[in-house]
Amino acid sequence: MSSTKPAPANEPVEAASDPFRVLVVDDSAVIRGMLSRILETDSEIRVVASVGNGEMAITAAKRHSPDVVVLDIEMPVMDGITALPKIIEADPGVKVIMASTLTLRNADISLKAMSLGAADYIPKPTSTSEISSGYDFKRDLIAKVKTLAAVRRAADKALSAMVMAAPSPFHQRHAPLRRALDVERDREGTRIERVLPQ
Repeated sequence: MSSTKPAPANEPVEAASDPFRVLVVDDSAVIRGMLSRILETDSEIRVVASVGNGEMAITAAKRHSPDVVVLDIEMPVMDGITALPKIIEADPGVKVIMASTLTLRNADISLKAMSLGAADYIPKPTSTSEISSGYDFKRDLIAKVKTLAAVRRAADKALSAMVMAAPSPFHQRHAPLRRALDVERDREGTRIERVLPQ
């Protein structure tokens, strides 16, 4: 298993052949940039989009099919709590990590988010200097993203295997027509499902 310790900023990282795809959603462009840079210090992670509100997140999730969404709670236009079920509806397999400053009110909101389908929560440091210097935050964010992305991919593979193995009345009558489902991504990262001949 690879280490979750990020590479130093001055060292180039070798790109993984099929990196985990992440969508970063925060109303602060500075925070989005910092989160993206932190995540991309790990060669197994690629930030496919970075947007500033929940409405844009729904569109980006549909377009980029991320494995994981890091979603802020408080944003203009559409907040994270409102966007969360819509993102999950657009892609039921996506894993969402709620990210917010740790206050009592936001802790209650994060628990609500978990009940609405969020997979995890990470307390966001209260300042950009805490984010850039906080090794624990960086380590935890990368570890959570990689773990949840791996879970999502394993679930996708299991679903594909079940589709291929499940005998339906149609398949029982038409065994020669039975096909396997292959899931991959095109150059833009859009999820493509296609039926493979046996």
